[in-house]
Amino acid sequence: MRKTWLLGMMAGAAIWAQAPQNAHNDAAKKLAGAKWASAYNFFCVAPKANAATDPPIQPTKVFDNFYAIGDSGTTAYALVTSQGIILIDSLPANQTETVLLPGLKAIGLDPANVKYVIVTHGHGDHSGGSFTFQERWGAHVALSSVDWDGMNPAAGKGKAAANNPRRDVELKDGDTVKLGDVTVTAVLTPGHTPGSLGLIFPVKDGNTTHMAGMFGGTILLPGRPDVPTLQTYLASIAHFKEATTKAKVDVEIQNHPLMDDAARLTSARDHKAGTPHPWVVNDYSTYLDVMAECLHAQRPELP
Repeated sequence: MRKTWLLGMMAGAAIWAQAPQNAHNDAAKKLAGAKWASAYNFFCVAPKANAATDPPIQPTKVFDNFYAIGDSGTTAYALVTSQGIILIDSLPANQTETVLLPGLKAIGLDPANVKYVIVTHGHGDHSGGSFTFQERWGAHVALSSVDWDGMNPAAGKGKAAANNPRRDVELKDGDTVKLGDVTVTAVLTPGHTPGSLGLIFPVKDGNTTHMAGMFGGTILLPGRPDVPTLQTYLASIAHFKEATTKAKVDVEIQNHPLMDDAARLTSARDHKAGTPHPWVVNDYSTYLDVMAECLHAQRPELP
């Protein structure tokens, strides 16, 4: 069954092996320029899904209070605050003991200090490890209420289905998770799942604080969802653009860093204190515009 699923993934990706020739593709390419060329290439030319075979990444300090752990397809992040750690996503359950916990320890972080796990959407490759943090160390798990429903359809508050976490913090559009000196703002971005979340939060580079944006429910294979779902998704991109513009977001983060993971993580590891950080941008909204234009390019039947 696993082999059949992987072959299906490969076949789906092959359908989108070249950029469509239409006005939306041209607009996306022009918007992207050299700066967002990798985003254009991923969303317009060669979308693909994450897979169990994605190569691992070296656990990396991206900013002074922000660390990446996982593989080139799916990544969890540790956001360090003055009162503990906020974990953003938690990888699949089968990577908790082999990737996530060793990764935290490798970068000098104690898993017992994780106070919150924010799950960007209720799929197992993002929520899998949250059960361990909740059961072993009492961490709170935060998820949109609608994705709690999808993840635990038969479970009431305080109960868990299988190895999913017990229903805990329910996030709505505009809600915040505050721990110590850090506040994370949740923005509801349905489409990939009914309760996908975008997140806005501060990251530190020396004495400078930047605002990061993570669109946590990216549709990786645009050929799959129906048109109404994609219309909802486009509205979510616009909603997140409005929220990130207001928050002056200048750092782009991916929880599926398929498009440029290796180069970006290398640039973060090589970053020298006092020099411009390579992940800081002044046009985050352009990245979201490229996403939207590429979706229109791939699915021209969208209104």
